[in-house]
Amino acid sequence: MKKIYCGNLGINNIKEKVVLYGWIANKRKFKNQIFVDLRDSTGLIQLVFHDISDPLLTKESCIKVEGKVQKRLEPNLELSTGEIEILVEKYEILNSAKQIPFEINKMTSANEDLRLEYRFLDLRQEKMLNNLKFRHKLLLAIRNYFDKHNFIEVETPILSKSTPEGARDYLVPTRRIGKFFALPQSPQLYKQLLMASGIEKYFQIARVFRDEDLRKDRQPEFTQLDIEMSFAGMEEIFSICENMWKEVLKPFGYNIKTPFPRMNYFDSLHNYGNDKPDTRYGYLIKDLTNDLKPFYPDGSFIKAIFFDREIFENESIIKEIFSKNNGQNLEIISPKNSQSIDKNKLNTIQTLINKQEIKNPTIILSIAKKEEDALKSLGAIRVLLNELYHLADPNQLNFLWIVNWPMFEYDEETKTYQAAHHPFTQIEESTFKYLETKEYEKVRAKSYDSVLNGFELASGSIRIFDPNIQKKVFETLNISEKEQQDKFGFFLKAFDYGLPPHNGIAFGIERILMILTNSTSIRDVIAFPKNAKGIDLLSNSPSIVTKEQLNEYGLNLKEKE
Repeated sequence: MKKIYCGNLGINNIKEKVVLYGWIANKRKFKNQIFVDLRDSTGLIQLVFHDISDPLLTKESCIKVEGKVQKRLEPNLELSTGEIEILVEKYEILNSAKQIPFEINKMTSANEDLRLEYRFLDLRQEKMLNNLKFRHKLLLAIRNYFDKHNFIEVETPILSKSTPEGARDYLVPTRRIGKFFALPQSPQLYKQLLMASGIEKYFQIARVFRDEDLRKDRQPEFTQLDIEMSFAGMEEIFSICENMWKEVLKPFGYNIKTPFPRMNYFDSLHNYGNDKPDTRYGYLIKDLTNDLKPFYPDGSFIKAIFFDREIFENESIIKEIFSKNNGQNLEIISPKNSQSIDKNKLNTIQTLINKQEIKNPTIILSIAKKEEDALKSLGAIRVLLNELYHLADPNQLNFLWIVNWPMFEYDEETKTYQAAHHPFTQIEESTFKYLETKEYEKVRAKSYDSVLNGFELASGSIRIFDPNIQKKVFETLNISEKEQQDKFGFFLKAFDYGLPPHNGIAFGIERILMILTNSTSIRDVIAFPKNAKGIDLLSNSPSIVTKEQLNEYGLNLKEKE
């Protein structure tokens, strides 16, 4: 009698005697027979028990059975094993399950927090298990691709130095009182040091950590595909990445066209209202500032989306999203409410409608003092319209590159300029002159983002390798020499010892998995994620530690005011 997996049995195994292990997915009684669907990691198979009444044969109990493969009288064509069943001759209950907190099936409707609390049960569901299998195969294919192209996978430290990288660090106290490690937001400086070390072609499937506000495509800890190359420019890094996705995704049924389109950052902002445009559907933002200026004499910017259906039933959620994204003045003009609009304004709007391909549209207007606020609030509404009305084809993959980024961003709170990407990003040569004239908003970076279906998939840049340029950038950011040494000194040494030209990029693994598996959140492609509040409900962490542990690290907790 041979041990075998449920999903590996078929019509050719009839009359064979087999040993199976698994979990009871379902149980039905008919006269003197009990029918059980046994599940393991490969699939389901039906078991037939005769003349038993065992109360321990409950759903999700773990059992071992011995029996003979026979043909089913009524095949189930939805199962790969649906033509056969196992006539059980002997069984053993390895571990009997209590009443399960939620049904385990293809599409559970259980509350997500309950699923996360019992994640070991949630992962038994077919979709969740398939997501983890897909993740494994995707990462294996990525590793094989880079190995074939002579890249070396190098692990970089998890316990590292706290450096400013855009989000709050997770700090790790040590017994050297007052001294802390930080968990890496990315392997940024280490991978650049690997270029200084002569590695030339590096990649890593890296764990990274960021203490930032969570959403459906963010987790406190996540996985990056990290890539860095020496003696290569933007074209080389684009080519290696485009060919990677083309080759890696082909066995999974995706036909990826290369090269990927490229879009100017400012075109993205003006047409889509964000820097990660979903190009699978239209309804681009129109600038009506000059056309409608007579009706808004306060110097506002006026942006619009012409939509081809009524939206009055969703106006409340549209207004909510609008205000959450710095929207200032929202007007929705539709055929139903047009009679209440000033006649001159309505005539102007009708002229604008006649220039559109959409007949009798709903016009969504965003009016704001700052152009960026008008654009971003309308961009958020465009994303919401897709969620509400399913405008995009879920099976379509639209990769593109966003290029020509600003080098610096102005912070209204601190009244200072900050690095839009990071301070080691190379400046576009033609815009160096704006450093001298202090027109920092005109300085462009040699940085680039990879975008897929409205999600930022990756971010990268050409790196600075000239110490004089690096010094100029630090000066612009008002980073003193002492601060440079305190925060980056270990890295800056490399500038004195033949640091080569290099560039890199980092892809969010969970984000592409979320898209490829049609999941609603990256939590569905991570084995043990945190919930929307950053809590691990399975282990109930973060948790309180003892006073003795705090004393060992020289820490006192301050009462919350």
